[in-house]
Amino acid sequence: MTDVVKNKDTRINKPEDALAFFQPPPTSFTGKTGLEVEMALYRAGSDKPDIPAAADMLAMHAALKAKGHDAQLEAAGVLEYASPPAALENLAPLVARVKADMEAFEDEAAARGFSRAPFSILPTTTVQDALDNRVPRERLEASLDVIENALDPRLSRIPLLTTGVQTSFSPKDTGEMFRMAQRGYALTPLLIAAMNSTAGYVENDDTRLDHHPRGKYYEMYGTSGGLSQAFLKATNADDFVRGHIEAVFDAPMFFAYGHDGALIRSTKDDVLTFRKLIDRGLNTQSNFELAETFLYNDIKICNLRDETGNVVGKRLEVRAADSGMHQPVSALLLTAALVPDGKTAEKFDALLKDYGFTGVPVQDAPLLQAARDAAVHHGGKFMDVPFGKDPQTGAARRLRDFAADVAGLVVDHFEKDKALAADVSKLADLLLSGNCDAKIFAAQYRSLAEVTEALQQTPMPQPAAKAQPSMRR
Repeated sequence: MTDVVKNKDTRINKPEDALAFFQPPPTSFTGKTGLEVEMALYRAGSDKPDIPAAADMLAMHAALKAKGHDAQLEAAGVLEYASPPAALENLAPLVARVKADMEAFEDEAAARGFSRAPFSILPTTTVQDALDNRVPRERLEASLDVIENALDPRLSRIPLLTTGVQTSFSPKDTGEMFRMAQRGYALTPLLIAAMNSTAGYVENDDTRLDHHPRGKYYEMYGTSGGLSQAFLKATNADDFVRGHIEAVFDAPMFFAYGHDGALIRSTKDDVLTFRKLIDRGLNTQSNFELAETFLYNDIKICNLRDETGNVVGKRLEVRAADSGMHQPVSALLLTAALVPDGKTAEKFDALLKDYGFTGVPVQDAPLLQAARDAAVHHGGKFMDVPFGKDPQTGAARRLRDFAADVAGLVVDHFEKDKALAADVSKLADLLLSGNCDAKIFAAQYRSLAEVTEALQQTPMPQPAAKAQPSMRR
């Protein structure tokens, strides 16, 4: 959950005033990537798995922070790991660091009797379970209250139940930011499908799902979630940035900061936006940055900070990947090869044209939306869904074919880095086979009862052949 410094008093009176926040960052901050991983924890309970109580989460968080790890707490039963930034041209040390750090997180959880779930959503946890075990924090309590009483109660499922993997990239300027966003949004359907780690059940309900729940939940945010409307209406980088700023001005805010730093909550009759705050004299930089955090797009523009927490520019988060056992490394390799500018990105741009994408968002909007919809509402087909079109005939193309083409680009990109060979091979096998975790889970667990029984065992039985193993050594 993103925190914002409350005392930045610079006034933002009109969208043009916010353009200053999009100046190029110092070159020492560009050309880098980082990773955030949310991990759902559980242990065997009396009749279904238990999630950690708030006291357990606080103790684990404190212990990991004391050991020097960048550990954060999500709403309930979820630890978040954040890697240090690393240069894109040398990813092997970052991958090794991620594996070692996440093993430390698993060990800390295991010392307290908890295991890391292989699922993006623990299938037996209900909203009420999460609420009963939530870690009380000012921003979380305010957000949940506003979601329940002023917005849409269904939105609480995102902070309370879901876990994901986000990779971050620091563009050198808004031109690269725009190109990164183009590639990231085009890659989003594949990230949704290939990184899908849904058990097939959610909220302890025995109804089998035929869709990707995280992707569907984000649709509930309307124009603030999923595909950015600012992006879809853009023809160039300037359009994108200006459209994003307008979206920040109009995004529904759960709350805003008063002059004294106190939280002013939205109500059913008065849902706050930054634009409304101008008339109240609360149009501060802090509230602008806060409003930006209430956009939940698949590709999110966020603040880029130095080691002391000062904002030095903007970064992009690629957010569509589920959490799971292999997903942290797989999502990192996939996005790091294709999203930032470089020779492989140029090949990716050319590949996208073979699937009917022009590279102009306003023209590609229908294809992008259709591809995302197909990946989210997969109907049990998982990766075997439509993606793009033949640019000559207009006939629909397939995500599985796109995945195979992408596999070739990724293998070539990392060909000389032997330290990554095993992880690249696993990712390529996944892209070529279409055997995402959710497909394997669907074949193995035929009912909620079977999933529950597996989770009640210690350790949980590993999925059938071709499933990715835990990163524990």
